[in-house]
Amino acid sequence: MARLPFTGADSAQPAEIAMWIAAVVACLGLAVLVRAAGQGWEPLPTTFAGLPFTANRRPGVSPASLLAPAVAAVVLIAAWRGVHTRLRWVPLLVTGYGAALGWIVALAAGNARSGPAGVLAVGTFTASDGHLPELGAAETDPTALLRTFTEHAGTYSYGTRAHPPGPTLLVWTLARLGITTPTALGIVLTALSAATVPLVAIAVRSLCHETAARRLVPVLVLAPWALWMAASVDGVTAAVGAAFVTLGVVGSEPGRRLWWAAACGLLFGVATLFSYAMPWLGAVVAATYFIRRRPLLNVITGGCFLVPLSLMSLWGFSWPEGLAVAREQAAQAAMQVTRVGAATLPGPVTRLPVGLAVVLVACGPMIVRAARRVRLTPGWPFLVGAVPAILFGMVTGLAAAALERSWLPFYCWLVVPALAPNPRPDGPGDTARAGALPLGLAGVGALTAIVAQTVVEVGPSGPL
Repeated sequence: MARLPFTGADSAQPAEIAMWIAAVVACLGLAVLVRAAGQGWEPLPTTFAGLPFTANRRPGVSPASLLAPAVAAVVLIAAWRGVHTRLRWVPLLVTGYGAALGWIVALAAGNARSGPAGVLAVGTFTASDGHLPELGAAETDPTALLRTFTEHAGTYSYGTRAHPPGPTLLVWTLARLGITTPTALGIVLTALSAATVPLVAIAVRSLCHETAARRLVPVLVLAPWALWMAASVDGVTAAVGAAFVTLGVVGSEPGRRLWWAAACGLLFGVATLFSYAMPWLGAVVAATYFIRRRPLLNVITGGCFLVPLSLMSLWGFSWPEGLAVAREQAAQAAMQVTRVGAATLPGPVTRLPVGLAVVLVACGPMIVRAARRVRLTPGWPFLVGAVPAILFGMVTGLAAAALERSWLPFYCWLVVPALAPNPRPDGPGDTARAGALPLGLAGVGALTAIVAQTVVEVGPSGPL
């Protein structure tokens, strides 16, 4: 018989939810104090003002706003009934992809006056900090954009100059393929973003075990960070990052051919053209090669990783120079300090409370369980890449334009330890003590997203 979410071995969920709420409140309170004392980042509600689908927000409850609760209820009931354990693996991945896509669109539709189509049309051009104005420069000759990308960085929107040119080139490529209307572009970007769920599940199945991967699917489907996946190039970045990690993790399995490592390196290089923090995620692959004792794969992946970057360099864009310019622009935007009494706090200290609050809300209470079970999971290499990437965004300030979207490629890896068995199994592959699926935590996370898309007043985001 199915186990209720708050019963048996999962009775710790209420305490974990309470810990999560306390942590969010503490971070927000500290952020308010920092802002009141000096010039820290805006408190969380303003930071979340980058929601891409609320420019046409309709006040009150509309029929579309009921779509998200309906999708969440269906997914939770299906998980409670054990559907994720009974489906075959490939159908489960397909179902997870469809459910994730439905959840993203449902959250978006609840805030749009014109329904899902209007959401996607608005969201297409609100990636990163709200604009992709440089697309016009690439309409006829994308190499011209690459050659002058760092030179003209000061004239670009903050979100564009805080990223490599990959997002702009992606939209240009889709336009060359005939996907030119805002709604069509938004639909494609959203569909690509939803692929993150099955890709992460495949990687977790390889490095952990199939039981953990199956239990992770409904958790990823109802993730609160889906709020910012609609029509977002940062969501596509998350999918590309998950793809290269999956190629590396699966390709390191015994008996796999070397082309897996080569494909991982090539896609890793492409992903690095979308985010300056993406190289940190490469540590996941390196750690996996290490624990599986396949050091040669590091050479193959590393060599292929340089191919896309070398091509971009030949076409005029230097990734190291782009990073240097982006950090310089971020420093100029944050040339302020926060004074508390006689003490002067550096920029990263003022950013920490808001950054932690964003991570806590984006991941939901599942992040608390993940933190408590880190030592129990064989999936620790995922954290080796994701945690430093988020810290990199805090320290450099590159994520300042839109924290919630800039970290979309990393949230999914932070919650992997939440599905680790407790206590640790006696032997590899022993999943008999995996415990009940934490549906209570998943449900509260989904509720957080629903409340945000219903009541949070937002406006167009701008530079820091």
